[in-house]
Amino acid sequence: PGGCGTGNATGPGSHSADIAGYDTNKNWIQGAPSIFLDNEAPAINRSLDALACAVRSCCDQANLQVEEMARQVGMDMPGSNSCAGGTATAQAVMANENELCSRNIVQSAQSLLNQHAGTSTEKTEKHGVRLMVLSMEAFLDGGDEDNTGGFTDKQVKNLLKVCEIILKNPHLLHAPGPLYHMVSNVAILLCHLLNGMHANCSASAGSSSESGGGVEGVLFDEVMDSFMAVRKLLNLHRKCLPVRLRCHGIPKPNVGPFRKTMSPEAPFVDLGETLMCASRGCQGFVLMGCSPCVAAERAVSAAKAHAREGDNVDEDEFQRELGDLGDDFNLDDDTLFNILSRIVQN
Repeated sequence: PGGCGTGNATGPGSHSADIAGYDTNKNWIQGAPSIFLDNEAPAINRSLDALACAVRSCCDQANLQVEEMARQVGMDMPGSNSCAGGTATAQAVMANENELCSRNIVQSAQSLLNQHAGTSTEKTEKHGVRLMVLSMEAFLDGGDEDNTGGFTDKQVKNLLKVCEIILKNPHLLHAPGPLYHMVSNVAILLCHLLNGMHANCSASAGSSSESGGGVEGVLFDEVMDSFMAVRKLLNLHRKCLPVRLRCHGIPKPNVGPFRKTMSPEAPFVDLGETLMCASRGCQGFVLMGCSPCVAAERAVSAAKAHAREGDNVDEDEFQRELGDLGDDFNLDDDTLFNILSRIVQN
């Protein structure tokens, strides 16, 4: 209530990193989304607070995954929160998971934003909040493995809409908060989408005489145009930032007469050349092609599937052993009489 802690006898110095890391100031950015939970607060404020909570949850998921991997290889990660039960935000989400889990709270933010748009007399639209909602919806979409590139139609639509908003409002990249990193990760997901579509097209090129036509060709061109425009905008903005604040350095597509490889099996955009962001939450988009929350869900699903597969194998071995045992005792009457007569004689 007294405001942010700044330089004093017991507080942090004037350096921005010290102020952001001071325990008193962390109370303002961790824990339950108090404004979102206040039904009397304005709808737009509640929507923004809900989105902030969803972003913190995704960052907690990313940190937890890195700490788990480090623990498996025996590394000691400084500043780990997992041993203490997680961050204040993680504890609040676990205590009220139905309302505060990432997907549900993003849906609530969308509803509150629509409510604000329908009742507000403001002429200016909240492009930044709208961009955050669309980005989070795309990030939290689990994807569709049967679809082109593993993306759902709604997810592709949201990604393209984010590109449209940022191209019309490039000043949003300078806004405080995670908007710049969100747009960068949207561009990374577009790279994965282009790579998937390009691989599918290359695989079907030998069996079909048609190329470059149909709905997939139109979609590929639209995604390609959006990606190239956003990549140029992000690269210009990235050059203006200090090194520690820069998000991904996104590589260019493997096209044109000066491309590095002519192999048809090469990815359309080689994400191995990405200059990755220092944030753990952003690195997963490059390495796994999804947000930390979706990656955690896929890991849990894979572990359950592996456990079920192991149970099935054990059950099959047990049934086979029972069958062998039954075959051993499946003797005719003469053999049984001979065994009994030997027992009686002994």
